[in-house]
Amino acid sequence: MGLRAALRRRPSKDIVYALAQVERKGFEYGIPDTGIGEYDQGIGNAGPADRRTTLKTMYDAYVACPWAFSAVNAIVRTITAGGLVTDWDSDTGQGDQPQPVKPANVLALERMLAWCNQRDDIRQVMRGAIVDLLVYGDAYLELVWVGDQPVALYNLDCPSIYPVADAHGHISGYVQVTEYGQRASFETREVIHIPYDSLRTGVFGLSPTQAAMLPITCWLFAAGNSKQVFRRGNPPTVHVDMPAGMSSSDVRRWDAMYAQRNLGSDNVGRPIITKGGAHVQELAPARIVDAISFLDQKRDEILAVYGVPPAKGGVIEAGHLGAGTGEAQDRTFRVNTCAPIAEIVLEKLNFHLVRHGFKIDGWRLKFGDIDWRDSKVVEDIRDSRLRNGSWTLNRYRAEIGEPPVPGGDAAVLVDRQNLVLWKDIAVMSEAMVLAKRAPGVAAQDPTISANPAADLNGRLAKPLTGMEESSGDAFENAPPWALAILAGLADLSAALRAIEAVEATAERTPAPV
Repeated sequence: MGLRAALRRRPSKDIVYALAQVERKGFEYGIPDTGIGEYDQGIGNAGPADRRTTLKTMYDAYVACPWAFSAVNAIVRTITAGGLVTDWDSDTGQGDQPQPVKPANVLALERMLAWCNQRDDIRQVMRGAIVDLLVYGDAYLELVWVGDQPVALYNLDCPSIYPVADAHGHISGYVQVTEYGQRASFETREVIHIPYDSLRTGVFGLSPTQAAMLPITCWLFAAGNSKQVFRRGNPPTVHVDMPAGMSSSDVRRWDAMYAQRNLGSDNVGRPIITKGGAHVQELAPARIVDAISFLDQKRDEILAVYGVPPAKGGVIEAGHLGAGTGEAQDRTFRVNTCAPIAEIVLEKLNFHLVRHGFKIDGWRLKFGDIDWRDSKVVEDIRDSRLRNGSWTLNRYRAEIGEPPVPGGDAAVLVDRQNLVLWKDIAVMSEAMVLAKRAPGVAAQDPTISANPAADLNGRLAKPLTGMEESSGDAFENAPPWALAILAGLADLSAALRAIEAVEATAERTPAPV
């Protein structure tokens, strides 16, 4: 089949097959004409040792800096909290369409996800992949096949994996070489490669950890300096003026005695003792506050690179001890940081595992949803839906796990003072119109009765003439309590108009002199 003929057809597998038969013209950044492989990984990753050293540096930064560790794990835990589940492509999320019976290949996929390997479950595998993505910029999953059927899924150690690609970036396989010299070769279908975003594209991704190496390094140096300061007992910076006749050996001996007797946590508060005319003067007190301020500044830069708001990274900001901007930060975190990363992972899984592995159409993998909202917010939304008629009482009770009650399937409209069944809303509307007619309108409009109360009572006794086409015999089917309320509204309207007429007459009558 030709390329044009394949592109005219609908099935995506034909398009993928046709595109696989053509060669692109462009070249990938960092790949020489000879391509990349086990012994040459391109610019910045010249060989196995260079690439492994670069990735180990990022691993050490992730482990040593608590804010990098906190940011990565906040993202990973949020994305994978609901696990990995299958979902119907046509599901709108509104519950208005019944989900069809799951095909056999979808059930086979779910069985594999339930037991993806002998050691890890699918949530642990996904957490490992996303951590690798955020630390190294690439994640590799090993897909084990038996014939044409995937049967297991494992994490692969990113620093020891080397893609094999030509100058155009087309990957033809993967090689793993461990620190012990162990070597394994993989076909392209046996490895799911998930790269992070990269400015100049290429085979490898650029991780947030690599982008944050400067503030991470500054934070580590500042934290290490603070560690040494407190290990020495946070001593003041002093200047000692020795006597002019003191020998160099005596100066060195005094310095050694000072370090032994005055430095360290055991010597905190011990005075500096001199004799022979030496003079000690404090130059500046220890600036602990400045060190803490510097650490906080680098912390904020690290969290910003990862896209983690302070509240999600475990930082309690001044002025936000209560609710503050917690919900806004949480929503920003989920929409701007977690969702895009989750889609990168899901796109690869759906292509390699769902479409290519299990030949599934119409279904996809997604991360399960977790309701992160405050319980009061959730209950307020439920109550609002019940009051405006979007939900029935039984739908509400089903939402909170309670059994249905008789009459709970009728939707109601609740305002500040009244409760009306939605099936009686036409009756309520007509009553409100009649109750709000101003005096004198009937005289100007012959179609309006001059006595609204009598008009309403008369209309209650017979079906509607203009409204029944759309709403049925609303008044005829209205319950007795509704008729009584409507009649009372009409009588109240007449009484109000009588009062207004008396007040108007009183205003026109001149006051006695």
